[in-house]
Formats: sequence, structure tokens, C-alpha cells
Amino acid sequence: MIKLLSKVSKEVYFFSLVYFLFILIGGLNYPIFRDEFYYLDCSHHLSAGYVDHPAFSIFILKIWTTIFGESQLSIRIIPALLGASLLILSSLINIELGGSKYSGYLTLVCVALMPTTMANFGFYSMNGWEIFIWTLLFYFVAKLINTQNEKYWITVSLILGIGFNNKIGTIFLIAALVISLVLTKERKCFKSKYFWIGAAIILISIFPYAIWNIQNNFATKEFIDNAAKYKNADYSVLSFLKSQITDYGPANAIFWITGLISLIIGANKKYKLAGLTFLICLILFLFTKAKPYYTEGLYPFMVTAGAVSTAAFFEKRNLTKVKYAVLIILFLFKLVPVPIVVPVLSVDNFIIYQNLLGLNVEGSEKHTMGVLPQFYADRFGWEEMTDKIARIYNSLPENEKKHTSIFAQNYGEAGAINYYGKKYNLPFVYCPHNNHYLWGSERNDSISTMIILGGKIEDHLKYFFTVEVLDSTSNELSMPYENNLGIFIGRNPKVSLKDIWKDLKIYI
Repeated sequence: MIKLLSKVSKEVYFFSLVYFLFILIGGLNYPIFRDEFYYLDCSHHLSAGYVDHPAFSIFILKIWTTIFGESQLSIRIIPALLGASLLILSSLINIELGGSKYSGYLTLVCVALMPTTMANFGFYSMNGWEIFIWTLLFYFVAKLINTQNEKYWITVSLILGIGFNNKIGTIFLIAALVISLVLTKERKCFKSKYFWIGAAIILISIFPYAIWNIQNNFATKEFIDNAAKYKNADYSVLSFLKSQITDYGPANAIFWITGLISLIIGANKKYKLAGLTFLICLILFLFTKAKPYYTEGLYPFMVTAGAVSTAAFFEKRNLTKVKYAVLIILFLFKLVPVPIVVPVLSVDNFIIYQNLLGLNVEGSEKHTMGVLPQFYADRFGWEEMTDKIARIYNSLPENEKKHTSIFAQNYGEAGAINYYGKKYNLPFVYCPHNNHYLWGSERNDSISTMIILGGKIEDHLKYFFTVEVLDSTSNELSMPYENNLGIFIGRNPKVSLKDIWKDLKIYI
């Protein structure tokens, strides 16, 4: 490994360090993202699986936070490190594909400043892991082709196994790789014992999550079905393909299209297996109505391949001045969207900048949007919301507190209350959303008072004899569906929460 990393130039390591610091420090300008609260809650309930994702990233988060704590700075270090590591890995791919020093520079600029990639390395989630894991997979596919060392199939399979246990979308990558093997001369691997050992490794790696789903009534399938019906925005073929250009950067589109052509029919068709895997995986996502960002792990390798081809074009024609002019212009052009994906600007300046660029606030889900894109809006309002709930809770008599709990409508609300509520010693938060539903099912509390976030008073009166509105959430920067929510207190339940809990389940 040390020998391998020694091939990477000092400039790449320096650029990666700067990138790490920029992503980390920039991300601290805005508060914690709603999904991060949920992942922290998941890390407090370790399991082989969760309703909406497998367990790999949660286990890593648990190990990290046990050592370094759960501060915003702490949980942001891992994704920023993944981003820096991706740049080093992309440099290794450039070397593996026979690229030059110049193509290495192109790769750094393209991969580092890819909008969706920068966004995903700015907060903790399985998405940052996915980008790195998938890129690592493509690197070893290229290495396998170059060395013809069949033992690399075991490495490839281990990576795919980890990838699946990070996000189940890796199934599409596995399917695309197998189909591509059938369509290329690399199908000879089917005769290799190492390929089949690798296949066994992948099957074994799937078992824990599969068993968890069997034990939990196929919760993940229910979640996926509901999300497709009620949550995810609908994308036509054209809008999906458009997103592959806009989300990853129009300039990068030139490189990944160039890279795809070069791998399938061009000078680098030696790596046709990688090119077809990219193309088939993209098609599978397209026709299964996946969200456009599900393809994010495909692009670092393909952009690098495009950089190698572009550099070869310039160098073959001795266009030295042109190639460095292109590099400088590309770098400056790709700086433009950076504030849109890394919160380096104050909120007021961001809104001005967003309007200056003429960007519409859009989301990937069926929700009304606010003044900020959902990616930023879902970082605001949580601490103030928790403070209001805490004031209500701490105003109760001590004997009532013992039988009081909190009810939240979704995992963002529940996670934020759990996170910021630690300093107030708030009680368990009941929430029927995704894995919070399962955790609530495990409780058997004696509740006579419930502080309820959101919903309507007439609905709450179905379950409590008395319900009062005591406050409401208020933050114009948050998502509209999280703003102006009533904060209620319900007393004297008409029914046991345990008896009705199964009817409250929300998997979406």
C-alpha cells in the first residue's frame, strides 16, 4: 500500500489537504443536517440493518463518535477525509489508466469541484461512503484488467460487499458489472475460482441485511415502495439525463462523455468493461425511476478517464499553451457553483448569489420549497425547536414529568430533539417514522402526558381527553413543512400508545 501511495505526487497530497480543510471548515458555517441526527440515533441502536439503509456507515459512525464524540466538527471529519481520499484515489486511477501529470491536474480539478460530490462530503451520510467505495471498485477493475491477476476478483467482491452494506443501490452496480462481463472478453473470468470465491463473498455479505429484513417484515421493501409512491419527485428520461449534466457540472459532462467513448470504442477500449458497467448501471437507474443522485459513485472514474483522453489529445498535438489555458479556465469556471454546495457564504449572501445565478430552488422530493434549497434548509430551526419543547417539559411538575414523553412526526424532528435535548435531560422521543417506529415498538412506558410536535389538534383529541397548543416552531430558513408547527401538550390518554402504535407506522 505504501509503495502504491508513493506513486502519488506531493502536489496531489497538498491539494487533498487543502480540500479537506475547505470542505470541513466551510461546512461548519451552517448547523447540522437533519439526516445526521438520524444517523446518530441509529448509532445508538446498533443493528444488522435499518428500515431505510444497511448498517456499514452506522457502525463506522459509532466507532468514531465513541472515541471523538458527537460534536458537529467530529462527525464532519469523516466525510471530509473521504473527499480528500477520493482525490488521492482518482490520482491513482489516472496513473493506472496511463495518464500524464497534466491529466492528473485535470482529474483533480474535475473530481474535486464536482458539485454533487462536494455537497456529499460536507456532511455525514452513506452517500460520501458510496462515492468513495464505487470509485475504489472501478480502480480495482482497471487494475485487474492491467495485471490480469485473477486474485483481484476477491478484492473487487469485498468492495462490492461493503458497498451493499452501505447502500443497497450497489445491487445495480453488481448487476451492471455482471452484464458487462458477459458482453466483453473479460467473461473468461467465469472460469476462475477466484471469481466464484468472490461471488460467494458477495452473497454472504448480503445475508445479515436480508435476515434483518425477514425478521422485520421486509421493512426496506415497504420503505422503497412508499418512497416511490409518495415522496420522490418524478423524473422523466430527459429530466434524469439533464440532471446527470447539471448535478455533476456541465464541464464535467464533457469529460465523462469523452471518457465513456474512449473506454468503449476509443483509445482506452482495453477498459471496455468499466465503460459498459458505467453505461449499463446508468440505464438501470434511469428505467427504475431512481433519484438522479443515485449515480454519483459512477462519475469520478469516468471523469478521470475523460481527463486522460483529453490530455492525450492535447499532448499528441503539442498544444502546451492551449492545455494549460484550458486547465485555468476550467478551474475558474468550476468555482462558480461552489457556494451552492458548500456553505461558505452567510445565508443572506447565499440567497443573493443564488438569485444572481438565476437558480430555482428545487428538491428531489414532493415538497413545497422555501427560500433555501432543501440541502441547506434542513439545517435550520432544529435547536430553537428543541429549546421550546424543553421549556414546556421543564415547566411541568416533577410528578408529571415522570410520566411525560415527546412525540415527533419524522426522524429529523426526533433526531434533533434527541441531539439538542441531551442538555435538558428530555425523555424518550416517540416517532413513527422509519427506524424510530421500531425503537418505539420496543418501549413499554406509562405515559399520561405527551408533548406533541406538529399535527392538528382535532387529530390529537382522538387520543387524549385534553389537548392544548402551547407554542409553535418558527424559522423562515427551514423547510416550509417544518415551519409554524404547533407544539401541543396532551393529557389523560384515551388509549394506550402501545395499543395504537402499529397503526401509526410511517415507512417513507
